[in-house]
Amino acid sequence: MNLYLYKTGMNTPELIIENAVSYTDNRAETEDGAVYGPFAEDVELSSLEDCSEALRAKWRREHCLADYPELMTFEERRAARLAELSAACNAAITAGCDVTLSAGSGHISLTAEDQINLSTALAAVEQGAEGYPYHLDGQLCALFPAEDIQSCAQAATAHKLYQTTYYNHLAAWVRRCETAEELEAVTYGAALPEDLAANMAAVLEAAGGTADV
Repeated sequence: MNLYLYKTGMNTPELIIENAVSYTDNRAETEDGAVYGPFAEDVELSSLEDCSEALRAKWRREHCLADYPELMTFEERRAARLAELSAACNAAITAGCDVTLSAGSGHISLTAEDQINLSTALAAVEQGAEGYPYHLDGQLCALFPAEDIQSCAQAATAHKLYQTTYYNHLAAWVRRCETAEELEAVTYGAALPEDLAANMAAVLEAAGGTADV
């Protein structure tokens, strides 16, 4: 195929790349091994001589759309923002929470493995164990008394409840957005609109959680 390199906004090609066998957003290669590129940002590739088919944008949409939000449809931007918020929620859960124990306070992480370990410890004390080995972040493993294991489990449950409920309300906010500017305002940590904030507080109260974890 022939590719036509032209200045963005122009209809006349500045260069014809004959017998091209492949292209990316920044280079093209021909049958004889010649390589053209990297291309400047103010030029475009077309497979048609009248420059009516922009290939750089097409390649970016197919290979790295997330890096070029200006090429996204609004629904694609909405989906991308939901994915970003979901990842942020998971990161916030994994980061864990502070806990207050009988001998002081500290922090526990809540990776998937941490949550399994804590569930195991809680099951042991619920079955009658007076204590179970566990550790605070940055500290050696120690035998935690049953009440401290329960405190860790309660703090972890409240933390996870808060983060997942907050994400759910952010997602509702995203779904009501009608413009790209409105989507940009929805970030993890942002204050919810008044009605969503009130609903979240009511949900957490009913679940025995807190709006300030």
